[in-house]
Amino acid sequence: MLPLDRADVVVIGAGVSGLSTAWYLARAGKNVVVVDKGMIGGEASGRNGGMISERVDEPDLIPMAVESLELWKTLDDDLGYPTEFIHQGRLQVAVTEEEMGDLYSERDVAMRHGISVEVVDTAEIRDMIPGISDRVLGGTFFANGGHANPQRTVQAYAWAFQDLGGEIYQNTAVTGFRVAGGRVSAIETTAGVIETDVVVAAAGPQTGLLAEMVGAHVPVAPARVEILATAPLPPLFDIALVGNGLYGRQAARGNLLFGGGPHEWIDVDLTGEPGKPNTPLIRNIARRLAEMIPGVAEVPVIRSWGGVVEQCPDYMPIIDVLDSPSNYVVMTASAHGFGLTPATGKVVSDLSGLRLGRFAEVKPGWREERGWVAVS
Repeated sequence: MLPLDRADVVVIGAGVSGLSTAWYLARAGKNVVVVDKGMIGGEASGRNGGMISERVDEPDLIPMAVESLELWKTLDDDLGYPTEFIHQGRLQVAVTEEEMGDLYSERDVAMRHGISVEVVDTAEIRDMIPGISDRVLGGTFFANGGHANPQRTVQAYAWAFQDLGGEIYQNTAVTGFRVAGGRVSAIETTAGVIETDVVVAAAGPQTGLLAEMVGAHVPVAPARVEILATAPLPPLFDIALVGNGLYGRQAARGNLLFGGGPHEWIDVDLTGEPGKPNTPLIRNIARRLAEMIPGVAEVPVIRSWGGVVEQCPDYMPIIDVLDSPSNYVVMTASAHGFGLTPATGKVVSDLSGLRLGRFAEVKPGWREERGWVAVS
């Protein structure tokens, strides 16, 4: 049974979004409990590529992304634990004329929003990434990009939250909500009941399922993403690299960590574990990496892993308070959670944007209408 049966706020989900929120609330003096059906960072929060950028491909996210990058710079000191944040910039490269045109378009968007970006030629790219393929035509460099270690970041948030007196209950699934007078009065879990004033649902792929339990519709599709890791190499580059359908970085221990390709949506439930790799996508990632950096083609892939993220119909986060229950906050990052996480907890207290109402006309079969392919 739970040693604590009441909290000011219950956060559902011990990923980076939930833990960031819990940490901010605890710093503000709130009594906060985090519950998760699995382990801390057990899904995409601890299994993603660790990329951090200003998201110029989605301009509506630029203000939040810029704020997050500023917060990342001091996050280790603020939390008191390391995240392995490296702030050396992000390079995007193009291997076709069409991709080069896309990079020019992104550059124009970035410049309109005051974001530092420069077009770089092949010689400059080879200085940044030794051994980059001759197929690369050019690129754009964002000085204010970077990357961090997802596993260390999740643990840093968890420890910092616990240092403030916060409680985290792992392997504790939510089974129901007690609702009275248009508000949640308590959540029911596999370990007991917790009374609360506010619920924050930051449960990633389960966000939609939990919303259904209180009579709300949140259109999210669980999607599987996969990352591969090579054997350790001497230091090659310290920037975040995007190109040839991939995104990735070199880890502190020398491993190249890359992901990419289309997300595959899958169905999940509140208690079971969704499918993990390996899938053919890993072979595709390895092939693309060898094409982009031919010098690592013979370096063995020593492991791969996958997590499940959630995607909204417009690929944008939802951060909103339901009309009913009126104390139920929905937080779904739509696969942007890791990079945006330092700002996430702050946004919960300012819900002026990214609201759920934009999906009022979205029908339940939106995934099929958009041609998203289910995993067989």
